[in-house]
Amino acid sequence: MSMLCTVYRISVEQAAKLRESPDTVDDLLGYKMPTPKAGILTKIFGERTRSTESPERSVDPITSADTFELDQAWHILHFLFSGGPAEGDWPASFLVCGGEHIGPDHGYGPVRLLAPDLAGEVARFLGTRSLQSLEDAYVPDRIDAAGIYWQASTQPELREQQVYELWSVVEGLRTFFEQTSGRGGAVLISIF
Repeated sequence: MSMLCTVYRISVEQAAKLRESPDTVDDLLGYKMPTPKAGILTKIFGERTRSTESPERSVDPITSADTFELDQAWHILHFLFSGGPAEGDWPASFLVCGGEHIGPDHGYGPVRLLAPDLAGEVARFLGTRSLQSLEDAYVPDRIDAAGIYWQASTQPELREQQVYELWSVVEGLRTFFEQTSGRGGAVLISIF
């Protein structure tokens, strides 16, 4: 099973509503709860009739325009930013720690809310990153020794390709955070 990361842009109003009702985070992120399995009594007596209407969501889900998918690159980026596999100094460690926990734990911890001030700090931090800083931090032996959720190549051509692909993700992430900060928005980070 893959561990993936998604970053979401939300408004200050949405952040306030999440603080008031943390369980609405699943609705906001568009998560669907799995259909419960039939129990033994249902198998014996049959299923009760249920309404065919789907339950209404308490909030509208975040749109794809306000979503940034890091997929499996989140852990290697955390390592390249912070120098370690877990935790680290703020804001370099923003992908795995910091902010406020919101809602239920879906297996890899609750969703984290970065308030507008923290989102701004991350935007400024990402603005200090360069292709050269990524290149310097991308040492396959150190990556493997740290147990990073990533397959770092030692072949020069493939290593260079990996670094450039990661740099492209960093540029997109920087733009996402700069736009969010420019709007005075907050960010949700979900690792699932």
